[in-house]
Amino acid sequence: MSRSSLSVRTKIGALSGLGLASTAVSSWVGTHSSGAAVWAVLVVSLVVLAAYGASLASSIAGSLGKAVEALDALAAGDLRTTLEADGDDEIGRMAAAIGRAQTGVGELVRAVSDSASGLAANAQQLTAVSSEITHSADTASQRAATVAQAASLVSQSVATVSTGSEEMGASIREISVNTSEAARVAAQAVGVAEATNATVASLGDSSRQIGDVVKVITSIAEQTNLLALNATIEAARAGEAGKGFAVVANEVKDLAQETSRATEDIVRRVEAIQADTTSAVEAIGEIAAIIARINDFQTTIASAVEEQSATTGEMGRNVNEAASATEQIADGIGAVAASTSATAQSVNQARTSAEELSRMSAQLQSLVSRFSV
Repeated sequence: MSRSSLSVRTKIGALSGLGLASTAVSSWVGTHSSGAAVWAVLVVSLVVLAAYGASLASSIAGSLGKAVEALDALAAGDLRTTLEADGDDEIGRMAAAIGRAQTGVGELVRAVSDSASGLAANAQQLTAVSSEITHSADTASQRAATVAQAASLVSQSVATVSTGSEEMGASIREISVNTSEAARVAAQAVGVAEATNATVASLGDSSRQIGDVVKVITSIAEQTNLLALNATIEAARAGEAGKGFAVVANEVKDLAQETSRATEDIVRRVEAIQADTTSAVEAIGEIAAIIARINDFQTTIASAVEEQSATTGEMGRNVNEAASATEQIADGIGAVAASTSATAQSVNQARTSAEELSRMSAQLQSLVSRFSV
């Protein structure tokens, strides 16, 4: 059996036995105190016993020293070396257990170190991503708030446009009514102008008839004047007997001349009336044509106003639908802004947790850095 295979108890028992043997040898030498051979045996026995005891003590002390050094290194965090078992006794098994503990602790420390490094990197990345998300969420919240305000303004503008379109529709309907009334009045004016034109034309005809009558009167006056002249001549031939007849003939001649002057004046006035009547007929004709054109314009305007009224009604309905849609958009954007704000708060909490996780991973790395593996 080798020395290393002896158990600690056996080695300690052997050391005790060596002590007892040394005592027994000393006692024996004391009882046999004569002779050099006895002393020689005593010296050799003591030397052998001392050498063997020193060897046993050195073996025990060496194994225990290695174990103590390994435990001191483990306590100091040095896991770079592993204690190897030097035997199968109690000290060897203790050394093997210490070696396994060093290996296990080393693997654990390396795993924790790797996990701490990954955790620190992930925590930093999570912090960076959280910061970016927070910034994006804040930006989105601000933009959503801006868009919500813009949508509110658009909604108000659309409401104003809706009110304006309703007012414009009312104005267009009023214009349509007035245009229809104007068209009706224009049609009446056309009828009145046509009736006036007929009346004036009839007046022209009457003035021409008066001219014809005046011509007859003029002819009669000329004949009367001629007869008065002949009567004057005949009265002059009759002498005293024809004086009275001559006076009557002169009166008749004067009356015929006056009638002739009056008929000439009537002719001039009738000609002036005829000229005025002709001008009036032409003017009334032009007025009738203008009124007819106005009537056409009024009809066109009425048709356009009616179409515009329908278009305005459709526009009003579309504007009302747009107003309703804009209000819904504004409400939706407000909800998005609220959700974005809530998201930003959640992300801030996540960032705070990530920062705390980063701090804890830093502490863990600091603790792990105390070990040397």
